[in-house]
Amino acid sequence: MHLCVLLFVIAGYVITNEGRASSFVMLPAIQTESAQESLLLDAATSGERVLVVGEQGHILYSDNSGADWTHADVPVSLAITAVTFAGTDGAWATAHDGVLLQSTDRGQTWQTKLTGVDVARLSAAAAEKKVAKLQAAVEQATPETLEDLEWALDDAAFAFEDATAAVADGITTPLLDVWFADARNGYVLGAYGILLQTSDGGETWNLQSDRLDNPDKFHLYGIARSLAGTLLVTGESGTLLRSPDGGQTWERPDSPYQGSFFGTVAAADGGLLAFGLKGNVFRSVDEGATWSAVDTGDQRTLLSGVTQADGKIVLVGSAGAVLSSEDHGTSFKAISTTGNRVYSGVAATADGKLLLVGFGGVSSIDSSAAAGDRHE
Repeated sequence: MHLCVLLFVIAGYVITNEGRASSFVMLPAIQTESAQESLLLDAATSGERVLVVGEQGHILYSDNSGADWTHADVPVSLAITAVTFAGTDGAWATAHDGVLLQSTDRGQTWQTKLTGVDVARLSAAAAEKKVAKLQAAVEQATPETLEDLEWALDDAAFAFEDATAAVADGITTPLLDVWFADARNGYVLGAYGILLQTSDGGETWNLQSDRLDNPDKFHLYGIARSLAGTLLVTGESGTLLRSPDGGQTWERPDSPYQGSFFGTVAAADGGLLAFGLKGNVFRSVDEGATWSAVDTGDQRTLLSGVTQADGKIVLVGSAGAVLSSEDHGTSFKAISTTGNRVYSGVAATADGKLLLVGFGGVSSIDSSAAAGDRHE
């Protein structure tokens, strides 16, 4: 129950919204003067360019650390959930209804790259392959393995039927995060265990969901890569998924926490952090294999984070939470904020400011103005 409530707070409505009218949301986003003060969900920076994204298809860009904002041309009015840069001129954004957007001009104009129908087709194709593989296994089964394989085949057949039925309407649940290593290699993840991968700059996408140890299809919220190259995905109900080989294989390490992890960041010393509900933060120094708790002294839910160029880590979240670490996530101290706002995204600007987005739009603070007690 807490998950749906939290997503309602962040995104304006619950994660599943089948049956609602889509005529409005598939129209271009309306450019309004109040957009920078509306509900914004994520931010990203590349050099002087800053991007912020949020409700009703709003994507804004700035080249002066947020002093002035310009509306991007966006082809949908859906809630935009996450944004990232990729390469020199590329940018990507995820949205509700399984929509993925691409920009080739640093976020000024956007095109629809994937829709929920496309994601549903990828899911159906993967389910069909699994059915065929299990059918072949049943034919070669021994009496000892036959029953288990038949049960698995029945489950796979039902999953294929569901995926095929979804093609007609498309997946209507949101994509929730996007990350690119460079202009060509990237990942998109989202609700109900969706994980997509590209190695050709988004021209084609491969479904990775069926390769994950995520039988309950828990929602996936965040992705990061360690300095050594290990990929970490965090999600609902303590979900941690790691790939030490660039996405070729995925493992599910023992989770230190059964509440949801809403994000992850890679530390400058090679470590990884996972954070989420009730201020829980955990740190790994062995590429995500094992985890230890970080006592932040704060119980406010954490929703987003960033590692700055100087190695400082900043985590943000509900009730005005802004926590800063100068020792790669070993300890944190609070940065004072006013207004008790929910911060759903954070980015570091070129001039050293922290750009915060959430309810009430964009705000900024000086990252050097940290105040509060340090909690080891």
